[in-house]
Amino acid sequence: MKDKEMGREMPWEKQRELLMESDAIRLPQLYWDLIAAYGESQGKKMYEELYDVSFKRRAAPFIGKDVEDIMEFELNFFPALGWKIWIERKEENGEPVWYEHLDRCPHLDACRKYNLPLPCEQVCDMDVKFGQRYKLATWKRLKHMPSGDSECMFRLTRCK
Repeated sequence: MKDKEMGREMPWEKQRELLMESDAIRLPQLYWDLIAAYGESQGKKMYEELYDVSFKRRAAPFIGKDVEDIMEFELNFFPALGWKIWIERKEENGEPVWYEHLDRCPHLDACRKYNLPLPCEQVCDMDVKFGQRYKLATWKRLKHMPSGDSECMFRLTRCK
């Protein structure tokens, strides 16, 4: 072996892809690791508690703000993590409604690549649950890529 061996350089596009993938697989992998280590019931409970702590920290800047602020943030931030997202703003029954369209989900892509179960329960379902718990918005899933739809789509309204 040589006295000094340098790490291999790779194009920044490949580095970005690997970083996005490692971020996308983080939550589903944690979920399955906790279940493997502690059993299904205890693992799920621990994951939900950890997700709650993380969600409160991540959501803190949005508590008390309008759904519009959350949508603007997602439009500006999510593409950097590999999402393809677009938002429709409508009015229904005199109330604002936002339709969030996700044409690409990095969590789903990574789970498929590594033959892990679907990430929906560990990511989207948790965001919906805690987003409603902390009164950021009310989410309702209308479309689901793993079920055969061309996109995942959520209808968001203000919490009542």
